Amino acid sequence: MLPADAGPAARRSERIAVVATGSAFFMVILDTSVVNLALPSIAAELHVGLAGLQWIVDGYALVFASLLLSAGSLGDRLGAKPVFLLGLLIFTGASALCGAAPTQSALNAARVLQGIGAALQLPTSLALLNHAVADPARRARAISAWAGAGALGIALGPVVGGVLVEAVGWRAIFLVNIPVGALGAWLAWRGVPESPRAPGRHLDVAGQLLAIICLAALTFALIEGGHVGWSAWPVAGAAGLVALAAAALVAVELHPATVAPMLPLHLFRRATFSATTAIGLLHNLGVYGQIFVLSLALQDLRGVSPLRAGLLLLPLTAAIAAGTRIGARLVAASRQTTPALPLAAGHLVGAAGALALALAGPDAAVAILAPALLVLGLGVGTTTPAMSVAILGAVERGHSGLAAGVLNAARQMGGVIGVAVLGALVGSPPSVAGVSLGSFVGASALALAGALAIAAFRDDGAEQPSSARPAGEARGEG
Repeated sequence: MLPADAGPAARRSERIAVVATGSAFFMVILDTSVVNLALPSIAAELHVGLAGLQWIVDGYALVFASLLLSAGSLGDRLGAKPVFLLGLLIFTGASALCGAAPTQSALNAARVLQGIGAALQLPTSLALLNHAVADPARRARAISAWAGAGALGIALGPVVGGVLVEAVGWRAIFLVNIPVGALGAWLAWRGVPESPRAPGRHLDVAGQLLAIICLAALTFALIEGGHVGWSAWPVAGAAGLVALAAAALVAVELHPATVAPMLPLHLFRRATFSATTAIGLLHNLGVYGQIFVLSLALQDLRGVSPLRAGLLLLPLTAAIAAGTRIGARLVAASRQTTPALPLAAGHLVGAAGALALALAGPDAAVAILAPALLVLGLGVGTTTPAMSVAILGAVERGHSGLAAGVLNAARQMGGVIGVAVLGALVGSPPSVAGVSLGSFVGASALALAGALAIAAFRDDGAEQPSSARPAGEARGEG
């Protein structure tokens, strides 16, 4: 690690690390929102139905969610830098394949590759920053800049997507990743220092494979069930496979022969750990499901252009980015601050905004839609830092990386479920009633997250960040 009193050359290396990892994070986050604006154009050119569009979005998020827990361990074993570079190159190459995809199947396959690249990048980018920036104060600023790149990706996603789709075509939303990814890879290769390796770190291959099978079968059942019927034999078979894979996963993770379980299940005996994981899933179910639905509704029902749709969604995404900054200041105001207030209040405020969207309908005047989107975005944005504080406060310091991985995986899976469930409610073609129903379900998910936060953090001062108390004092420890 660089010494804390590093000179100009080391400071330059630190800045390069921030730019390299921040640009990668920006691409990953941008990709989760920018694709939604291109869906109608993709459907028209490749002759894709609603279920196909759901797979284009969820294929990426499914693999992303499945691999997040193992990606961090792989980075520890092989070194964060080579794994980060591999992920960045896979993501960039897959983006080129997405931009050239001649069919829906080719696009789906390339999106899966993008998900693999994104999963390899995300945990290793933070590990690289942690190693590259030695001074605690500078490291905090570096991580804030990294997080700011993600917030910028959220805020700019709809506008960037709308501009590219309207000016160039839907393929441009993927091709724009190529120069950004190439620059980030070159900077990381030339200027980011190597990180320590732990070759003895074990990988839970069996657990990883079972997790992929379970989540893939669940996604298939949710998407196809909404279109071919819940009693259809492929859907019933997928549901059975979910049950078998989940049972096998639990057995493998609890087996004494599993040296380093991907998902230590004993952590879920802690009330706040389980509750925060569930809150993260409900959060993304309500948010990303609604973004998917609204992106389709604005273009298919209102008949607006991709750029106009992106501008209409800007109050939501910009408010999420702003709310994240507000939430960070709330939880950083005091080392003793409980995350209960922003977790509960933020989700309930977000639920109110989503409910307003449901009552107004997607064809409402902009003067009604914009405030509802603003309230939704500010509410859910405020909760994001509190979720991280809550999950880290529920485990010892030695499990902080794993806890963050569990939360991120749960959130990504929530987005997968939200797109599948709310997309099925919208109908094909989308209807005003279906979109309103989807918004109502999204509001219910956010309200449930808020209620769960209230129930889990009833002892207002008991939950503190792990850095503020000794290891092993996590509330609800089993």
